[in-house]
Amino acid sequence: GINAEYGKQWYQRRVREAVVSTQSTGEFQDRQETGAILHGRRLILSPDQEFLFCQCENLVKVVEISTGQAVQCFGNEEDAAVTICGNNELLFTAHRASMLIKQWKWRNSEDEALVRSFKAHPVPVTSMSMDSTSSLLASGATDSVIRVWDIENNYCTHQFKGSKGVVTLLQFHPKKLQLFSSADDLLVKVWDLESSALIHNLKGHVSPVTALVFPSETTMISGGRDKVISTWDLTNGKLKETLPVFEVIEGMALCDGLVVTAGDKGVLRAWDKTSNKCVQQQDPPALKREFVNLISYKSGVLAVTFDQNILIYNKELEVEKNLIGYNDEIIDIKPAFEGHLALATNSEQIRIVNSDTLATSVLSGHSGTVLSIDTNTEHNLLASSSKDSTVIIWKCEDGSYSQVATCTGHTGAVSGVAWSHLPENMFLVSVSCDLTLKLWQPAKGNVDKLHKTKCVYTIKAHEKDINCVTVSPNDKFIITGSLDKTAKVWSSDKGNLLGVLKGHKRGIWSARFSPVDQCVLTSSGDALVKLWRLSDFSCIRTYEGHSASVLNCQFTSYGRQLVSCCADGLIKLWNTQTSECVTTLDGHVDKCWALMVKEDTIVSGAADSLLCFWKDVTAEEEEEEIKEEQLQSEQQQELRNLLFDGKLAAAFSLSLALNMPYKCLGVAEKILQLDDGTTQLRNLIENLQMDQIQSLLEYIATWNTNSKHTIIAQNVLFSLLSSRQSQSFASNPKLRVHWEALIPYTERHF
Repeated sequence: GINAEYGKQWYQRRVREAVVSTQSTGEFQDRQETGAILHGRRLILSPDQEFLFCQCENLVKVVEISTGQAVQCFGNEEDAAVTICGNNELLFTAHRASMLIKQWKWRNSEDEALVRSFKAHPVPVTSMSMDSTSSLLASGATDSVIRVWDIENNYCTHQFKGSKGVVTLLQFHPKKLQLFSSADDLLVKVWDLESSALIHNLKGHVSPVTALVFPSETTMISGGRDKVISTWDLTNGKLKETLPVFEVIEGMALCDGLVVTAGDKGVLRAWDKTSNKCVQQQDPPALKREFVNLISYKSGVLAVTFDQNILIYNKELEVEKNLIGYNDEIIDIKPAFEGHLALATNSEQIRIVNSDTLATSVLSGHSGTVLSIDTNTEHNLLASSSKDSTVIIWKCEDGSYSQVATCTGHTGAVSGVAWSHLPENMFLVSVSCDLTLKLWQPAKGNVDKLHKTKCVYTIKAHEKDINCVTVSPNDKFIITGSLDKTAKVWSSDKGNLLGVLKGHKRGIWSARFSPVDQCVLTSSGDALVKLWRLSDFSCIRTYEGHSASVLNCQFTSYGRQLVSCCADGLIKLWNTQTSECVTTLDGHVDKCWALMVKEDTIVSGAADSLLCFWKDVTAEEEEEEIKEEQLQSEQQQELRNLLFDGKLAAAFSLSLALNMPYKCLGVAEKILQLDDGTTQLRNLIENLQMDQIQSLLEYIATWNTNSKHTIIAQNVLFSLLSSRQSQSFASNPKLRVHWEALIPYTERHF
């Protein structure tokens, strides 16, 4: 029977751990989250090269390069930012709907961020540029007009007409008062700001010009989508040379005296300006990629790929850092090596994220979207499954993953993968849209022979696509969940079917074994989470509360609680025994696919590209409450000691601080019983701060409601009004409500 096989010794150890564990009361700290920082192609580097201004859908985000995190966000979701430019203090954004240019002060968030907004053109602005002195701003629009603005004095200094079509490119000369522009007419026009005249009309491209660089004061190099780069003599406006590069140019930058180009081939190439030869070229990437932007950065370059990755290269064109601009949908999350997470993000690549700094590296190996990942942290192994019908095994050494084996045999997308848990006789299971379950094992289950991993058996497991697979903690059982509305439990040694879990009305998205009990958890498209007994495969409990498909579920608190997430983005924490929803976490605005529970933190990922970290602060809250109770007890004892010693002034102040109105009433009564009690009370009140006076006036209003205390209340009120601070009472709006509360009861008693 399944009870006898399940691993009695393992259960006893786990149950002991569960007894001493802290069960969450649903107190979670404000989430730390990382979301998209770039969703578009427009990206500007600040002059100090510490920050990036990134177009992120309709907004503009200021990203600190060292951390890869957005430190500021500007714009309006309903008014898309079309183009941007900025310096170390100011940021300019041009918006489509309002057709306004907005000037922001981004460096100091304490000040009002929006400095001004103005309508530069009667039509949307499509391109902007700022000169090297940060005193001039150029704007070009869909009406073919170019205008130059004095930033400090807020007026238009120049207006240039003559371009045809939309202005697509604007750039100031780095050392001269000249402005370069390009539009749909495919010309590069050179405007002199001193004479306000067009001095050169550079004709040489047959497709849109995308980038300009200035190797010297009298030379300019232009690149475009016609697959050539052209060198121009700016003294006479003549074309010096045309160099075919055989790829669409999307960006150019100067690096160590060379011109670096980036385009649709996804390979950076460095060209010598004098010989016009390619002197350095990257190896072709394993997966096809395209560059959409390139800018100079310190001694190297910074490139943007079509899938929103920001790659920082040194002068040898080697990657030094990778910033993830946009995660797309986060499908799966698993713990990687120490302090890191592995993410599947609706792409062919796996992302390894540092959970502290959120720095990201990328694993490339699949040719289709990665659908599922699982890790074996004891052996630093990672397995990934993909739409390319393969499973890849990766091994981490010195913080870097390398591919050690590829498992082939499925004939459809591999939708789920899971490692065994025990160190001996290690294996891996996978499920696929070909309706099969496969168990893979290295030779003799030895971790050192992963390269000899073979399929041990294949089973037709379900009648419809299989969505998930999990191995039990003792490695004896496997559970699969399918769109056929059932979950099935299998023996891992021979692949025998042990039981079928029926009860869900829609397909099952997730299935998990309990870490301490002989039961399993399933979540389904019917918006339900169910707990099943393994001994007879019956449903023990149903957790109702979600309003959409429940896409993932996990046990936490050693099986005493569970967490689930659904298609509306909500995450719910449940008590396993009572089926009560302890708390609901609202941090996503789209389908929440991925959940991971690690110690006191829940990590969630969703289709909104957000990766959220939810820290359970139940233990900290309980500890804080104990400390607060202890402090309050000590202060109350101190108050009793002061009263016993006759130190009434100190006792009065302490009772105010402890928010004890009737203790304060008793102390005031004792003070007023003294021969000079009124004087002492007035002197005491004169030394109070305004917040203490506000509390005292609130106490007086409370005392005044009871006829037994009204005499003392009126005496304290008299001392308050006769103090030197009474002159400031009328100007304080916070006291008005207490004055109004005093009037009716005073009229009633007197």
